[in-house]
Amino acid sequence: MNKKILTAAIALSITATAALAQTKQLSAPTKTENTTTTPAPTTSPGLNSTTKPAPTTPQVVTPPDAVASKFKTMYPSVQGVNWMMGKQGNYAAMFKNNGTECRTVYTPAGVVIREVTVVQKTALPKSVIASLDKNSADKTPKRCEEIKNAKGKTIYVIKYDDKVVRLDADGNEVNQVDETDKDQ
Repeated sequence: MNKKILTAAIALSITATAALAQTKQLSAPTKTENTTTTPAPTTSPGLNSTTKPAPTTPQVVTPPDAVASKFKTMYPSVQGVNWMMGKQGNYAAMFKNNGTECRTVYTPAGVVIREVTVVQKTALPKSVIASLDKNSADKTPKRCEEIKNAKGKTIYVIKYDDKVVRLDADGNEVNQVDETDKDQ
Protein backbone atom coordinates (compact mmCIF):
# COMPACT_ATOMS: atom_id res chain seq x y z
CA MET A 1 0.00 0.00 0.00
CA ASN A 2 2.78 2.43 0.92
CA LYS A 3 4.62 1.61 -2.34
CA LYS A 4 1.50 2.50 -4.34
CA ILE A 5 1.13 5.83 -2.55
CA LEU A 6 4.83 6.60 -2.96
CA THR A 7 4.70 5.67 -6.67
CA ALA A 8 1.63 7.86 -7.19
CA ALA A 9 3.29 10.80 -5.40
CA ILE A 10 6.44 10.48 -7.52
CA ALA A 11 4.40 10.28 -10.74
CA LEU A 12 2.42 13.38 -9.73
CA SER A 13 5.62 15.25 -8.89
CA ILE A 14 7.19 14.36 -12.26
CA THR A 15 4.04 15.43 -14.12
CA ALA A 16 3.88 18.75 -12.25
CA THR A 17 7.58 19.41 -12.92
CA ALA A 18 7.11 18.70 -16.64
CA ALA A 19 4.11 21.03 -16.79
CA LEU A 20 6.07 23.80 -15.05
CA ALA A 21 9.01 23.36 -17.43
CA GLN A 22 6.65 23.53 -20.40
CA THR A 23 5.12 26.83 -19.24
CA LYS A 24 8.60 28.36 -18.94
CA GLN A 25 9.22 27.63 -22.61
CA LEU A 26 6.56 30.13 -23.74
CA SER A 27 7.81 32.90 -26.00
CA ALA A 28 9.01 36.11 -24.42
CA PRO A 29 6.15 38.50 -23.65
CA THR A 30 5.74 41.73 -25.55
CA LYS A 31 5.89 45.11 -23.90
CA THR A 32 2.10 45.28 -23.47
CA GLU A 33 1.69 41.76 -22.19
CA ASN A 34 1.32 40.71 -18.58
CA THR A 35 4.03 38.21 -17.73
CA THR A 36 2.08 36.38 -15.04
CA THR A 37 1.03 32.90 -16.11
CA THR A 38 -0.51 29.99 -14.28
CA PRO A 39 0.47 26.49 -15.34
CA ALA A 40 -2.39 24.38 -16.57
CA PRO A 41 -3.66 21.78 -14.10
CA THR A 42 -2.33 18.32 -14.79
CA THR A 43 -3.50 14.85 -13.95
CA SER A 44 -1.64 11.57 -13.95
CA PRO A 45 -3.35 8.67 -15.67
CA GLY A 46 -4.15 5.85 -13.31
CA LEU A 47 -4.08 7.90 -10.10
CA ASN A 48 -7.79 8.49 -10.01
CA SER A 49 -9.60 7.35 -13.11
CA THR A 50 -12.88 8.86 -11.92
CA THR A 51 -11.45 12.40 -11.80
CA LYS A 52 -12.96 14.68 -14.43
CA PRO A 53 -10.47 16.58 -16.59
CA ALA A 54 -9.81 20.09 -15.38
CA PRO A 55 -11.69 22.79 -17.32
CA THR A 56 -9.51 24.44 -19.92
CA THR A 57 -8.58 28.04 -19.40
CA PRO A 58 -7.72 30.49 -22.13
CA GLN A 59 -4.07 30.42 -23.12
CA VAL A 60 -1.86 33.47 -22.49
CA VAL A 61 -0.41 34.45 -25.87
CA THR A 62 1.30 37.08 -27.95
CA PRO A 63 -1.18 38.25 -30.61
CA PRO A 64 -0.37 38.35 -34.33
CA ASP A 65 0.85 41.67 -35.73
CA ALA A 66 -2.55 42.43 -37.31
CA VAL A 67 -4.25 42.12 -33.92
CA ALA A 68 -1.61 44.07 -32.01
CA SER A 69 -1.65 46.82 -34.64
CA LYS A 70 -5.46 47.13 -34.54
CA PHE A 71 -5.37 47.28 -30.74
CA LYS A 72 -2.74 50.05 -30.75
CA THR A 73 -4.84 51.99 -33.29
CA MET A 74 -7.93 51.70 -31.09
CA TYR A 75 -6.21 52.26 -27.72
CA PRO A 76 -2.91 54.09 -28.33
CA SER A 77 -2.25 55.02 -24.69
CA VAL A 78 -3.22 51.73 -23.02
CA GLN A 79 -0.45 49.77 -21.29
CA GLY A 80 -0.49 46.51 -19.31
CA VAL A 81 -2.61 44.41 -21.67
CA ASN A 82 -3.24 40.73 -20.95
CA TRP A 83 -3.67 38.76 -24.18
CA MET A 84 -5.55 35.48 -24.18
CA MET A 85 -6.60 33.11 -26.93
CA GLY A 86 -10.14 31.80 -26.75
CA LYS A 87 -11.20 28.28 -27.63
CA GLN A 88 -12.32 29.38 -31.12
CA GLY A 89 -8.90 30.88 -31.90
CA ASN A 90 -9.79 34.54 -31.39
CA TYR A 91 -7.66 36.93 -29.36
CA ALA A 92 -8.92 38.84 -26.32
CA ALA A 93 -7.18 41.89 -24.93
CA MET A 94 -8.00 42.51 -21.27
CA PHE A 95 -7.01 45.94 -20.02
CA LYS A 96 -7.99 49.09 -18.20
CA ASN A 97 -8.82 52.17 -20.23
CA ASN A 98 -8.87 55.34 -18.12
CA GLY A 99 -9.40 53.15 -15.05
CA THR A 100 -12.31 51.21 -16.58
CA GLU A 101 -12.05 47.44 -17.00
CA CYS A 102 -12.34 46.48 -20.70
CA ARG A 103 -12.01 43.50 -23.02
CA THR A 104 -11.85 43.58 -26.81
CA VAL A 105 -11.99 40.38 -28.88
CA TYR A 106 -10.36 40.14 -32.31
CA THR A 107 -10.15 37.56 -35.09
CA PRO A 108 -6.58 36.48 -36.00
CA ALA A 109 -6.79 38.96 -38.91
CA GLY A 110 -7.37 41.87 -36.50
CA VAL A 111 -11.10 42.31 -37.08
CA VAL A 112 -13.00 43.38 -33.95
CA ILE A 113 -15.63 40.88 -32.85
CA ARG A 114 -16.82 42.74 -29.78
CA GLU A 115 -15.86 45.32 -27.18
CA VAL A 116 -16.82 44.82 -23.54
CA THR A 117 -16.73 47.63 -20.98
CA VAL A 118 -17.60 47.29 -17.31
CA VAL A 119 -20.00 50.05 -16.26
CA GLN A 120 -21.80 51.12 -13.11
CA LYS A 121 -25.54 50.50 -12.92
CA THR A 122 -26.09 54.25 -12.83
CA ALA A 123 -24.31 54.59 -16.22
CA LEU A 124 -26.75 52.22 -17.95
CA PRO A 125 -29.44 53.68 -20.24
CA LYS A 126 -32.56 54.79 -18.34
CA SER A 127 -34.70 52.14 -20.05
CA VAL A 128 -32.28 49.40 -18.92
CA ILE A 129 -32.28 50.71 -15.34
CA ALA A 130 -36.12 50.88 -15.39
CA SER A 131 -36.32 47.26 -16.58
CA LEU A 132 -33.89 46.11 -13.88
CA ASP A 133 -35.76 48.04 -11.19
CA LYS A 134 -39.05 46.51 -12.35
CA ASN A 135 -37.84 42.90 -12.61
CA SER A 136 -35.00 42.70 -10.09
CA ALA A 137 -35.70 45.50 -7.63
CA ASP A 138 -34.68 43.39 -4.63
CA LYS A 139 -31.27 42.47 -6.11
CA THR A 140 -27.98 44.31 -6.43
CA PRO A 141 -25.93 43.62 -9.55
CA LYS A 142 -22.45 42.21 -9.02
CA ARG A 143 -21.30 43.42 -12.43
CA CYS A 144 -22.71 45.38 -15.37
CA GLU A 145 -21.19 45.20 -18.85
CA GLU A 146 -21.83 47.09 -22.06
CA ILE A 147 -21.11 44.82 -25.04
CA LYS A 148 -20.84 46.16 -28.60
CA ASN A 149 -20.52 43.64 -31.42
CA ALA A 150 -18.93 44.14 -34.84
CA LYS A 151 -22.32 44.93 -36.36
CA GLY A 152 -22.79 47.87 -34.01
CA LYS A 153 -25.40 46.21 -31.82
CA THR A 154 -25.10 46.94 -28.09
CA ILE A 155 -26.45 44.89 -25.23
CA TYR A 156 -26.08 45.21 -21.50
CA VAL A 157 -25.21 42.17 -19.42
CA ILE A 158 -26.11 42.44 -15.76
CA LYS A 159 -24.73 39.72 -13.48
CA TYR A 160 -26.33 38.90 -10.15
CA ASP A 161 -25.37 36.20 -7.64
CA ASP A 162 -28.02 33.85 -9.02
CA LYS A 163 -28.65 34.95 -12.62
CA VAL A 164 -27.48 36.87 -15.66
CA VAL A 165 -29.77 39.32 -17.46
CA ARG A 166 -29.12 40.52 -21.04
CA LEU A 167 -30.98 43.62 -22.20
CA ASP A 168 -30.91 45.78 -25.31
CA ALA A 169 -30.76 49.57 -25.07
CA ASP A 170 -34.57 49.70 -24.82
CA GLY A 171 -34.59 47.43 -21.76
CA ASN A 172 -35.90 44.36 -23.63
CA GLU A 173 -34.44 40.98 -22.73
CA VAL A 174 -32.19 39.39 -25.38
CA ASN A 175 -30.29 36.10 -25.58
CA GLN A 176 -26.89 36.99 -27.06
CA VAL A 177 -25.32 39.87 -29.01
CA ASP A 178 -24.69 37.52 -31.92
CA GLU A 179 -24.25 33.76 -32.16
CA THR A 180 -20.74 34.21 -33.56
CA ASP A 181 -19.71 36.12 -30.42
CA LYS A 182 -19.47 33.10 -28.13
CA ASP A 183 -15.67 32.89 -28.13
CA GLN A 184 -13.72 34.03 -25.08
